[in-house]
Amino acid sequence: MKQRLLVLIGIVTLLSGCSAPWAADPTAVPTMPPTAVAQAPTATSAPTTLPEPTLTMAPTGEPTVEPTTPPVPTATPRPPLSAEQRQELFNDVWQTIDEHYLYEDFHGVDWAAIRAAYAPKIAAATNDDDFYHLLEALVAELDDEHSRFAPPVEARTEDALASGTDSYVGIGVLTNVEDAAAFITLVFPDSPAAEAGITRGDRIIAVNGQPFTTTDAIRGPEGSQVQLTVQAPQADPRELALTRRAVVGRITPSSERLPNAPEIGYLLIPSLWADDMHTQVISQLAELQAQDPPLAGLIIDLRGNGGGWRSVLQGLLSQFVEGDVGEFYSQSSAYPLNINSGVEFELFQDLPLVVLVDHNSASYAEVLAAALQYAGATVIGTPSQGNTETIFQYNFDDGSRLWVAQEGFRLPNGTNLEGVGVQPDYRIEEDWTQYSIPNDPAILTAIAVIEQKAGN
Repeated sequence: MKQRLLVLIGIVTLLSGCSAPWAADPTAVPTMPPTAVAQAPTATSAPTTLPEPTLTMAPTGEPTVEPTTPPVPTATPRPPLSAEQRQELFNDVWQTIDEHYLYEDFHGVDWAAIRAAYAPKIAAATNDDDFYHLLEALVAELDDEHSRFAPPVEARTEDALASGTDSYVGIGVLTNVEDAAAFITLVFPDSPAAEAGITRGDRIIAVNGQPFTTTDAIRGPEGSQVQLTVQAPQADPRELALTRRAVVGRITPSSERLPNAPEIGYLLIPSLWADDMHTQVISQLAELQAQDPPLAGLIIDLRGNGGGWRSVLQGLLSQFVEGDVGEFYSQSSAYPLNINSGVEFELFQDLPLVVLVDHNSASYAEVLAAALQYAGATVIGTPSQGNTETIFQYNFDDGSRLWVAQEGFRLPNGTNLEGVGVQPDYRIEEDWTQYSIPNDPAILTAIAVIEQKAGN
């Protein structure tokens, strides 16, 4: 069955409705999108027009959002797939991976044997849910932490999250669940959580007077109230009453001048998954430059950033570097990642730059950190995840989506980050989530590095 390759310059929004039934529209995305989840040449030679890799990582479970109702993105219900349609989609999913997967040995899996094992299960499926679960399991056999299959509902949610139109009822946070708390990784703008003063780094330690055990306790219908006990790092717990309402899941960066070093800017980039993240960051950089005193250095925080779209990666890099910063490669070809200088380039190219990473920095966030480090930035923290394969997005007419690990990345000196990660210039083992920004050991080290560079 023919497939059509699309050049996507956005994040998770892929178009469906191909000319042939079940034809996939590959769009490359870096290794992982946010849980709610770049695209390059796929054939034997680099195409004249490259499909755009979007996201280096498509999150699958963490962070979690506390929706209480299904995501707003909905579509007109489709009739159930026929047995013939299921078989055709199964064939297309298997063949797409067979033709485009990055590793010739299929990551150590006998891909032909996997097809033979799943064929009778696919034939025996009695409904679409069971069928889609089988396709998810099929792709999971690759065990590469990148490739995956998304049923139609999940694909629509991905699109909405990437475009900032994902709507649900809740308090408006993304969280990582810990043993006895929910760690806030992101607060959506104009949400009950934002209005209550909850910020990234806070922890929900109790819900309605009961110790936190699961995000299910935070859920509830629109208009209902929830009592939260929230604790900021190095601070006493505080009690907050929030009323749940419809929230738009827009992922945004943030910036500030550091209170203990006002000449240094701090820029948090929580994800590259929002398709306009680079343009949002440009606005933040302009605001930092406009403040007094004159900017003497910049800290870019990529800790916990799971990656995103290639267009966002390129847009961010263009503010700080230019020229060849590495290359993407597949089984059969390679082509450079060449960066043209951007809007803020002249202001930031010679400014001392520090990048913060941790083990949860992954995918294109790692490529971003590594390229900046190669260009002279200082990296501080712990080694990143080493999960940098680019995944391509293939959309099918039923609304489902396939993500395929299709490209790798290496720096100009040949360094491949896959399985290795970005290695910090200064390794800081302390858990940054336990500290406020002014007392964060990594940020304190960054301040010292910038002051030393600025003094030279």
